[in-house]
Amino acid sequence: MDLIAGLGDLVFDAIYLGILTARGLKPLSRLEYPIDETVLGWLSAQGLLTAVVTRVARNGARVHHLALSRDADLLSRYCAEFDRQPLRGETPGVIRREAHYFGYPACCAEAYIRTPHAPNHLTAAEQALFYHRACPGCRVTPRLIPAYRAALIEAQAVWRSTTSEESQQSGTDLTEMVRRSRSVENGI
Repeated sequence: MDLIAGLGDLVFDAIYLGILTARGLKPLSRLEYPIDETVLGWLSAQGLLTAVVTRVARNGARVHHLALSRDADLLSRYCAEFDRQPLRGETPGVIRREAHYFGYPACCAEAYIRTPHAPNHLTAAEQALFYHRACPGCRVTPRLIPAYRAALIEAQAVWRSTTSEESQQSGTDLTEMVRRSRSVENGI
């Protein structure tokens, strides 16, 4: 069975986010791209609850996101706050609320509000593990590196076990796949 179906980077990203969320490293995650039933079933098998959140773009188009969490109450609160609401962009209030839901350190959210993409002390490979930008001098994010690396290795194993040999031989570095897929989850 080939989970990739032409969307390798996004499927890998869904697996990685699923593992981070299932292991409690992220309280809630959001997929901003379609996934097939196989991936949805895999997320469910990890103990994750899912809900479709529909947002309204400025042009009136409806945008569907899949929220996932182990915590039904948190998922319900997220849906109540964001379902059927307009996409507001990166306002300070939205950044703070999403940081809370997605498990981003508050110090990083505040730094991002002041200076998006400010340089930090992480290597490019370390920063690529995260869905938030670590703030300069952050004391929280560096402590998460070992757990996020372990999740990345686990995601790599899952991805390899569920994709065709041809997909695996594409030569794409998995850390690079995670780095490129960061644009799919808005936030800091």
